[in-house]
Amino acid sequence: MKCGTKQSQTRKGNHKPMKRYLYLILPASFVLLLSQLASAQQTVHTIFLVRHAETGAGAQADELTAAGAARATCLAKMLKDAGIKQIYVTDSKRTQQTAVPLARALKLTPTIIPAKDPNTLIRDLLYAPGGGILVVGNPDTLPFVMARLKAGTVAPIAENEYDRMFAVTITEGAAGPITTLRYCDCGGAPAPAAQPTPKPRKTAPKKR
Repeated sequence: MKCGTKQSQTRKGNHKPMKRYLYLILPASFVLLLSQLASAQQTVHTIFLVRHAETGAGAQADELTAAGAARATCLAKMLKDAGIKQIYVTDSKRTQQTAVPLARALKLTPTIIPAKDPNTLIRDLLYAPGGGILVVGNPDTLPFVMARLKAGTVAPIAENEYDRMFAVTITEGAAGPITTLRYCDCGGAPAPAAQPTPKPRKTAPKKR
């Protein structure tokens, strides 16, 4: 009986440190799991890319017109609930002015990356933390950026085309396919080209 009692006491004694070990390791494992889940969520983000809004001509080519300012305001209303956490613009006023309404609404400071340095922008977009991103660029650089992200190719952006928006989702450094949207019909469709007035036909006199 004494031997049995000793064995029973020994077993009970061995369970106590095991229980303490489990009490310590389970909370730590749970915290680790939560952090991994949070980390996985942070590796997914959506990028919205637009060209700058309408600008003037000549000396005013780097300033938004009234139509451009209206488009910038419309863009802010469209994306204010899209979870935008970062805004990237170029070193031109027109891209910065296009982003101003959204940046003010979300209390964000846009990151300025020169248009001649797309590689820095591409790197930042691929490895950004979670949350949405707005990129305001130029019509000649946006297709290049998307191609370098390996998201696909898009048709060239026409000089008078301001309403095309591109959306790309990045998951763990890999880009999904491009989604093309149309947004904010502020300037209206371009007026059709004037057609020449047809001249009346001259009819030969009838022979009698």
